[in-house]
Order: sequence, then C-alpha cells, then structure tokens
Amino acid sequence: MIIMDSGQSTLILRLCTSEGEKVGLEDAGKLLISLQEIAWHMGSFLEGQPFSEGGRLKKQILDDYCLLIKSISSGSVVVEVESAVKYGQPEIDNFQKYQPPGPRVITKITDFIASVEGEEGREVDDVVPDHAYRSRLLLDLLNLYPKKPNYALHFEGQGGRSFEMKAANRGRIEGLISQRQRHLGQEVRIGLLADLRVDPEKVMKIERIGEKFQAVYPGDLEARARDLLGHPVKLTGRAERISGSPKIKNFYVDKIEPYESYQLEEFEAGDRIFVPRIPIEVSVEYDEGLWVLSIPYVDAVGYSTDYYEAENQLHDFIDELWTEYALCPEDDLGETGKLLREVLLGLFEVN
Repeated sequence: MIIMDSGQSTLILRLCTSEGEKVGLEDAGKLLISLQEIAWHMGSFLEGQPFSEGGRLKKQILDDYCLLIKSISSGSVVVEVESAVKYGQPEIDNFQKYQPPGPRVITKITDFIASVEGEEGREVDDVVPDHAYRSRLLLDLLNLYPKKPNYALHFEGQGGRSFEMKAANRGRIEGLISQRQRHLGQEVRIGLLADLRVDPEKVMKIERIGEKFQAVYPGDLEARARDLLGHPVKLTGRAERISGSPKIKNFYVDKIEPYESYQLEEFEAGDRIFVPRIPIEVSVEYDEGLWVLSIPYVDAVGYSTDYYEAENQLHDFIDELWTEYALCPEDDLGETGKLLREVLLGLFEVN
C-alpha cells in the first residue's frame, strides 16, 4: 500500500496479488517511479509550463512536486509517501486558489483517473485540455496500471474517490492513446533542420533540441525549407507518436519558420530565481556546430554544442552579472557599471 498524505488530501495506492502471492520489490519500485512521473508532469501542466517533448522539467517543478517516502511497513508492501512541499504560492486560478502543490496535484490526478475510468461523466479532454500534456499523462497513467494479470491496484484519491486499476483495463488507456493519435492536434517543435530529402518522399530530419525525428513536408514548402537547411527552425504541424511511447514517429509540417529568438522566461541560476520584468528576447544562432544564445541588453551570452548547456551558460552569465553589478554598492561602480546595474535592475526581479 502506498500512501501520499499532503495534509489537505490523501492518495492511497494498494498493490495486491491474486491468491495471496507476494508483491515483487521491483514491481513496487516501478509503481513508485510511475507515481512520481505522473506527479511531475501533472505539476508542470498545473503551473502552466509549455510542454517540451524530450526536454527537461524546471527545477522548481521537480522540487515542488517531489514525493518523499514517509514510512515503510513489513508484511504486505506498505509505503507511505508525502509531498516534499506542503505550502505554495497563492494561485491566480480561482478553482485552485491558495492550494499548495501537494493537494493540487492529488486532486488533478484523481480527476484525470476518474475521467479515464469513465466516472463522474467527465471527459479526459476537459480535465487536461492541452493535447501534448494529455498524451504524455495518458502514457504515464498506462505505466501506473499493473502489467501482470495477477496484480490489481486499488487507487483512493482526493475526497475518498476510489478506483480499481487492473491489468485488464490497460486496453482502455491504449485506446485513448490511439484515439489521440488519430485526431492529431497542432503542435510546435523546435530543432535544427539537419537534412532535407525530396525523393521518394519529402522528408526533413530535425535534431539538436530535445529529440531527433523525421518531419514530412508538403511540396509547396520545399523552397522555404531549402533556405533554412542547417539553421534552427520552428515547425507547426501534427505529431504521430509510436504507440505506447511519447516519441514522435512522424511529424506532418504545415508551417516552417526560422527559429531566431525566443522570449526569456523565469529561470533559476545559483541560489536565485530570475523573473523578467519586461519581455526579453533571446537571440538564437547556430554557427559551425555551436548554439549561441545571447541577450543584447547586457551582452550576456551562452554557447555550446548542446542547446540546453548553452541555455544554462546564459543563465549563469546573467547570475554573474547580477552578483558583480546589481549587488554591488552603486558608489563602488564606474559610469559603465552604474549603467549596467540600472539595466539589470530594470530587467529582472530576483528572489
């Protein structure tokens, strides 16, 4: 039995076997991992973070929605788990206003399972409207359901709502995943246009950010794609995924654009959290195998063969500038330093 107690709501998972067989330690461990994965991804959705296929979750999400083992009992497998963070910042969303991360994610996971199980008359699309997150969470939930026919999982979530999750019911989730693939919604993917094929079919290879995948493009985009070969691109289209996996099998391109910049979001560097006060555009270049990300206001730059490492370097550079100039007494700075200090204070709120 696995219990998640966040103070305001409780989640209980009881893994049972038929005919009194013992529960394997590996099976119990996989269940804990699956529970953590769905909590992290649901937490990212609740916080309004854009979905990134193959990308990394923000450290704040990993911390706020981390589950901790509270106790383990002998006999049947009994593990008590609680949320690492029980108190969070007030939320703007009226429905979940002032709920800390633990109760929020327990409530939403319970709602999601209820919709998949066909309880309460709620549709899966209503609980998680975002197509990309919905696909990811369905796959997470499929991992939570027992795979062995002699296992049954009793789930008791927020408000005492309970469901029997059996291996025989996995087909229902697999059907929803297939349905998601048949009714593809538009998605945006970022990457490097590494290769372009014309015959026998028009296929482009995308790599370097997140994951590698093939993208099928219509003939009227061929000239545009040739101009962007070897450059970062933003693709708008429909993703077809491998059954039972979040990986993209094919991406059908409707639109291709150069990926020359993006808007900087809140980020963590060192022991500080930087929140932009105004819209800040980060320039993106790819030059001879190096990703170069830069902010012209303060001449901050990060570069690496790995996109995410370049992003981390940029964040660290800004943190160093903040330490050297924003935290330095104004009287100790020269004219250029004073100007840079003023710019930094105008760009960021730092916690």
